[in-house]
Amino acid sequence: MSSTLFAPITKLHLSNVSSIAAPEKNLYVLEMDVQKRKNPNAPEPMIAAACSDHSLRFFTRDKVNPIGSMIGHKSRITGVKFGKKNPSLCFTSSLDGTIRCWDTRMKGLKPPQIFTGYEGCAFTSFDVNCDDDVLCAGTELVEEDAYLMFWDVRSTNLLGAYKESHSDDITQVEFHPTKADSLATGSTDGLVCVFDIGKNNEQDALVTTLNSESTVQKIGWCGANSEYLYCLTDVYSLIVWDAVESSTLIKFTDVRESLKEDDCKIDYLVDCFYHSSLKSLLILGGTEAGELSLLSAGRDRLHAIHSLPGAHTGIVRCLNWDSKNEVLVTGGEDSILSVWRKSALDNPILMSEEELEGLSIGKDSSSHKATNPTQAAMDSPKMLKPRVTRSKFQRGRKPYGRGGGRGQFRR
Repeated sequence: MSSTLFAPITKLHLSNVSSIAAPEKNLYVLEMDVQKRKNPNAPEPMIAAACSDHSLRFFTRDKVNPIGSMIGHKSRITGVKFGKKNPSLCFTSSLDGTIRCWDTRMKGLKPPQIFTGYEGCAFTSFDVNCDDDVLCAGTELVEEDAYLMFWDVRSTNLLGAYKESHSDDITQVEFHPTKADSLATGSTDGLVCVFDIGKNNEQDALVTTLNSESTVQKIGWCGANSEYLYCLTDVYSLIVWDAVESSTLIKFTDVRESLKEDDCKIDYLVDCFYHSSLKSLLILGGTEAGELSLLSAGRDRLHAIHSLPGAHTGIVRCLNWDSKNEVLVTGGEDSILSVWRKSALDNPILMSEEELEGLSIGKDSSSHKATNPTQAAMDSPKMLKPRVTRSKFQRGRKPYGRGGGRGQFRR
């Protein structure tokens, strides 16, 4: 592949790297999001990192300096998202059956907004739409049903749920970046579903069903107008669909096989992002030793176009791409957050594995004087059995039982 063609991405170098905890703590970065700042004069955006100790930790994006931490969930955090219209709000979902909304502007942390669903449901993924007014979360399979639940963000009221479209754990929930009613979901049943949640019921809302033929690990909208959907699976396959025409544009059944011509070793796929100036979908792959490679999807095969060395020493779990400023952030099981950019704020740094092992922690949030959460935020809320009024999210045949209690699970 032409090095000139991919010059905007091959200029990415390590700008800053920080360990979020002492090595002996074995603290993983599981999920991550970065604030989007529309105002160029706004303060430096924050990274929100969901960690394996159920904490949510905040860092400055460019320098990766610790800001503080929040603790409220009693089980693994499965997703973290900043608000789209109000990036001061940060949402997290968890297997403890709650979604919490944290206000990062609050100095004395008040109890967050707490969204709860049907009793016994663990949330595996979630998203907030582009208007910040509807929140959707997917659940693990409960008896015979896997739920997509919907809330009014402003009131925390549960609006209703879909339960007919997926037959196993829901792994991914992604709203369209500009269409508030357009929603894509993925599941271990191999299906990727696209909904128009403005319709009156689930059957009418289901726009299309796409089959990846394996467990869906990642999905996302891509393309100049976000008209395409990409999908990564647990067997290292990559598929790109036209979400409007429901047609397959690209399909690689095994990414690792496709890279043999480039002599590029990949043990796993992290995620994808769309590079607007290249008009290309890029895939981040890695090795268990922390070596990262950026790949480009061609018509016939994948191409290794750039390596990202010197930051990680373990499996990388998540990424965030800032398309406007062309900044990539990665986080992984080695407790490392790394920032990659074309023009570093300081001189670009490359660190050996030995240097990383001896990396001094800027300030671990356990020792950093962060705001202590209140007891109300710490306590797991009592699971509610909401009385769900019939709404546009419900089927007409009363699938939830009266009042949305245990009857919905047909126990």
